Order: sequence, then C-alpha cells, then structure tokens
Amino acid sequence: MIFAGLMMMIGTVSQAQIKDKIMSHVEADPLTFSGSVGTTLQSLYNNRDIYSSGSPFALTAYANFNIGIYGFNIPININLMNIAATQFSFPRPQININMTPQYKNFRFHIGTSSMHFSNYTYSGQNFTGLGAEYQGKMFRFSGFYGAMQAATRFKEYDNRSAIRYLADSLLGLNVQDYDLPQYKRMGYGAKIGVGNNKNYIDLNFFKAKDDTNSLPLIWHNERGDTVHRDSLVYAKENFNLGLSGRVSIGRWFALTANAGASLYTPDMHGSVINNSTLSTLGADSTDAQLGKVMGILDKAGWLFTPRMNSQLRFAGDAAASFNFNRVNAVFTYRFVQADYTSLGATRFSQNAHGLGANTNFRMFKNTTTLSLAGYLQRDNLDHKQVYTNQVATYSTNLSVLLFNALNMTVAYSGVSQYQLDGTKQVKDSTRTNQLAHNITVSPSYTIEGDNNHNISLNFNTVQNRNMNLLNAARSKQDVSTYTAGVGYTLSLTEKRMDVGVNYDYSSSESVNNSYTAHAVGGSFNYIIAKTDKINLKANYMMSLSFNKNIDASANDVTFDPEDPENTAKTNSVSFSNRLGATFSYKNLHNASLYLSSSNYSDNIVIGQRISTDFDFRINFSYSYSFAKRIIKSKKKKDDDESDKPELVG
Repeated sequence: MIFAGLMMMIGTVSQAQIKDKIMSHVEADPLTFSGSVGTTLQSLYNNRDIYSSGSPFALTAYANFNIGIYGFNIPININLMNIAATQFSFPRPQININMTPQYKNFRFHIGTSSMHFSNYTYSGQNFTGLGAEYQGKMFRFSGFYGAMQAATRFKEYDNRSAIRYLADSLLGLNVQDYDLPQYKRMGYGAKIGVGNNKNYIDLNFFKAKDDTNSLPLIWHNERGDTVHRDSLVYAKENFNLGLSGRVSIGRWFALTANAGASLYTPDMHGSVINNSTLSTLGADSTDAQLGKVMGILDKAGWLFTPRMNSQLRFAGDAAASFNFNRVNAVFTYRFVQADYTSLGATRFSQNAHGLGANTNFRMFKNTTTLSLAGYLQRDNLDHKQVYTNQVATYSTNLSVLLFNALNMTVAYSGVSQYQLDGTKQVKDSTRTNQLAHNITVSPSYTIEGDNNHNISLNFNTVQNRNMNLLNAARSKQDVSTYTAGVGYTLSLTEKRMDVGVNYDYSSSESVNNSYTAHAVGGSFNYIIAKTDKINLKANYMMSLSFNKNIDASANDVTFDPEDPENTAKTNSVSFSNRLGATFSYKNLHNASLYLSSSNYSDNIVIGQRISTDFDFRINFSYSYSFAKRIIKSKKKKDDDESDKPELVG
C-alpha cells in the first residue's frame, strides 16, 4: 500500500511538471526575434615582399539570429560574405548558413556546422547537411550527414558559357588556376555514449567517400589514361571507428583512454579485393579461413569497399591523473601508426609514440607554485625510415608571490634530439645529437592605490648546442641568444588613462653571425567618454628598434669582432605603429577602427627570415546586436480584463 501510494504521488508530480512545461510554452509569445549583424574590413595591405602572407583586401559579413516560437529557440548563423583577395587571385565570396535549434537536451544542426567525436575519427571538420545531438544524464547520442567538401575544377575544363564566365568573373566566383581539383566528398558519422562526466564509455564511427562523378571524366585516374594531369587528383574513401572511456575513483584518480582504427583508400580506382584479385596473388580461394574473411568483407561492403591499396592503421592514447590536496600529476602515452589517416580529423603526429608526465605542486598557502613536465617521443613505428628520431622535451616553472606585490617567475625548458638506427646504421660522425636550453627569469613589482604602478624585468637565454663531439662542423651549428628587458606601466584611474614604456635588448651569436637589437616601445590607452550609453576608447602602440647584423659566412671567414673588415655588416631600423579606437552605444552598436604601419628591415636573423618591406593596413569592424523583439505577443486574460472600463456603483 505504501509503495502504491508512493508511485501514485510520483506519477501525480510528474504529470504536474509536464503540464506546467506545456503551459509555459503555450502561454509564451508565439514569435520572438533577436540577434546581431556585423562586418569586418581589412584593406590597403602594401607588403611587396616575395614571402608576403597577407592579403591586400579582406571582407567578411555575418548575421546571427535567434528565433523563438512559443518558447522554442532556433539559433541561425549566416556567413553572408567571406572575401579574401591576394596579389594573384580574384575575390572568392562564400555564403554559409547554420541553424542550431535547441530543445531541452536536444540540439540540431542545419546547414554548415561541425562536431567532435574523437581526435582519431572525426573532429572539427565542417559539413553542410543535417546533424543532431542529445545529452542526457546517463545517455548521449550525436550524428550527422552532409557534404565535407565541394567539387573544384580547373578553368580550362570549365563548361560555362562566355556570358556566365564574365558574370562570375565580376562577382569573383572563378576558381583559381593554381587550385588543384577535388572531388565532392560526402560524409556521415555517429557517436553513442553511456555514463556521466566521471565514468563513461563512447563508441563512434565516421565515413567519408568522394563522388567520382563530381568531376569530368578526363580527371578520373583511369588506368591507361594518357592525360598528362591524370595523377593530380584521386578519389578517396575512409572509414574510422573510435572508442573512448573514462574511469575515476573519487576525486583523486582518473583514467581516460582513446583508441581509433582507420580503413583508408588513397585511390578508389584500385582493384577491389575479391576471389579473382586474390587468386592473382597466389591465394587459395577454397581456403576456409579466407572464405570467412571474404564473407565478412561482403557483408560490410556498404560501410567500406576494401581495395588492394587500402590501409588499416591504429592510433590511441591513455592518461592517468592523480589529484591530491596540493599536488596533481598526469601521465600520458600516445601512439599513431604510420600513414594513419582520417578524412575528418587532423593535427596528430604520425608514425610515432610518446610518453609524458606533468606535475604541479602548490606550497606555502598557494603563494608558491612549482610545475614539472617532460615528454619523450620516438618515431619510425613501421621500421621503414632510414633513421629513427628521438626527441625529449622537459620544463620546470617556479612562481613565487611575496608580500602580495612582488612576483618572481623562473622557468627552464630543454629540447634534446638524438638520431638512432633505422633501415640504415647511423654514422657516429654525422649523428644528430642536438640540445637546446632556455632559461627565463621575470620578476615584477606592483603598487596598488589611486594610481597603479607596475615594474617588470625579464632575462632570457637560449643555448643551441651540437653535442656530437665527432662532428667536424659542430662549432658552426652552435648559437647563443641573450635577451633582457624592462617595462613600466602607470594606470591613472581618475584620468581614465594608462601609459606604458619598455626597453628590450637582444643578442644572438654563432661562429659566422652576430646579431644585436635595441628596441623601445610604448603604449597609451585613454577612455574618451564613458556613460550609461556611450563608451569610447582610444589606444596607441609603437615600437622602434635598431638592428645590427654581421655576416662572415659570405666571405667564408670566421667572425672576429676585432677585425670586421672581412665581414658583411648590415644596419637597419625597424618600426611599427598602431592607432585605433573602439566605440559602443547602449551595448547595441559596437565599432572599431585601427590604422597600422610597420617596416621590418631585417633580412636574415640566424635561421629566421623576416619580411623586408613597408606595409600599411586599415581594419574596420562593426556589429549591431538587437535585443529580443516580440513580433507577435500572447494576450493574457488579465490584460484583456484590465482594458475594460471600471463600473462605478
């Protein structure tokens, strides 16, 4: 009886909650509208250097809206225009539309969007299509289907009419001559998981395949095709399977792991694996085990078509973390086999595995923090490289706060690279054995009051050394760099302004080169107007440096400061200026305008190339955010009653 009564009470409460939620949507405004629009313009980039990476013109325009229908929100993101022009190309506008409506634990993707499944399967690549996500307390699901990339062709194989070609040229819609063609690529994937943030397991997959009919037949990589460009484009197919999990014990221990498997075909014109292709390799088609394998391949053909050039690769990582009162540590391991490929994920090193550790100590009432980190990586997992590379990175950082005003930070980092045998044996006289040290000391002192003062110092040294004592040219590869600087910042609260000045000195030397630089800089920020409606700020930044470079390698002589006649000397002055203002009105209108100019006159600074020309830029941005607009309101009975005239007895 007690149990039945309890169930009836729970059912009554649940029905009441559901009724309240339904009524909240029914009584909500039928249609509301809010969002923002904006644009950003960059122009007059005037860098004529051959290595210039900037664009002389760039324009973006966007709009973000949120439509509410009876309390259900539908966010819409539209990239109205994205034009970037370089010295050798026409502008190429792009229009992307993305809607992400949400309802309770559901989120939907309509248009151009992205998701994250796993670092080894699908992560961050844009798709244009449909997607959905569900996040519950113990269960979650996500999936999508759409186009991963659009087909691109060369101009000479364009079949547009002359009038259409001219119109597209005026609009900047032409594909660039230097762009390689690509197939249209479709993809889909899904992830399903059980558990909460502390303990969970997720299973996901990703499939991508190029459409061979999206390019003209002349671009197909047909065997025997004599077209001189038949090797420029290949249709690809990929299927990835991923598994992730986490197990935690209280707050002090957690173990996470990720694994991925990739079936990748770099060229879909390769021969399909079947009994006939296997028989050409000497395989017995009557073998029972082979028959089972072929049966599995036939059943899984809708997911992936195995070909003679298909590759199966694996990747994974694991991390164990320990967290105590004042100490926490994380130990990691990661491996990625050679040629591991996912058409939906990037940014991972291939053909390597590594082991790492990171610890943090908080001491003396959290006024002192000590961090220690180290990572060891070795490549050549497939044992096919000529040589094996082993790289170790390690660092430590000590930060101390004294009297709530003086902060001292001391940091050290090192990188060691060592060459081991691969398919060939390394010669001791040419073995790579490099070591680099980096030490930084940066104290700062702050005085707080009506006016805040901050003084900071920094000292840094970098030593690059060739540790191979048998290498005859080792001394020429050693480089020593020293930097020192001082900065001062003054904040005048009543004057609504702050100013800063700094000076930096740097010196870099090797056997054949010597480089020194003296640089001064300054900054100024001023609040012109600040009211409930208007906020107007102006700022200015500048730097000026004198650079001296001595190069003795041109004359094949050893650098000697006492005898500079045989050395090539270069003196130059570099500067940069940046003047700008930001404006906002009622937090609805926001705009900024920046003018900048710079001239870096260095050519080569011991292994680093710097741009060598003057450039001037204008950057302008504007956005307007409009608050919630009630397009159609819901009239309440109370409002209707309040409109009636009162009756006086």
